[in-house]
Amino acid sequence: MDRPAYMLLRLDVETHAHHRLADRPWLNLMVTGVTRAIYAEQLARAYAFEAPFEAALAHTPHAVALIGVRTRSRLLAQDLARLDYPLAKHGPRLISPFATAPEALGWLYAVERSTRLLARVRANITSRVPDAPVSYVTDPGAEQRWRELEGVLERVARSPRVADQIMHAAHDAFRCLHDWYLREEPLRRGA
Repeated sequence: MDRPAYMLLRLDVETHAHHRLADRPWLNLMVTGVTRAIYAEQLARAYAFEAPFEAALAHTPHAVALIGVRTRSRLLAQDLARLDYPLAKHGPRLISPFATAPEALGWLYAVERSTRLLARVRANITSRVPDAPVSYVTDPGAEQRWRELEGVLERVARSPRVADQIMHAAHDAFRCLHDWYLREEPLRRGA
């Protein structure tokens, strides 16, 4: 892109207060004492959030046309199967399709942001739990999806009203991630 990615920068700055809490579950996998069980537990919690999120995206008007189909949860499912960990332990949370594509984009920013940490997670997991499957944290498409999201955000957020819709949705998504990962309360959008 010729000009700076304004919307992505705005999202980074205006949601910064949420980042530490949203990153904590992944940062907990970067400690010396990480175990196979701790790793599996985090993957299972991520799967129970991301699978319904991806389904909601797929049923949101115009979202697939803008961002394509998201299928990261299949990588989580593969790793969990190899870890012999039950997918249903955390029970999937229901997420309704989003009302608008800008709302979906705000949520997508919050969910995809964690991919920025996955290379470091993978490095620690492979050194501390060498036999652990790492399909999800290796995800070769993560960087490309992040760049595509940046471009879509710039195209869609051309008016202040739409940019604000994306921003409000990102805040809502981070609140739900906090509830899910940190307190494991039932998922409620906008809570």
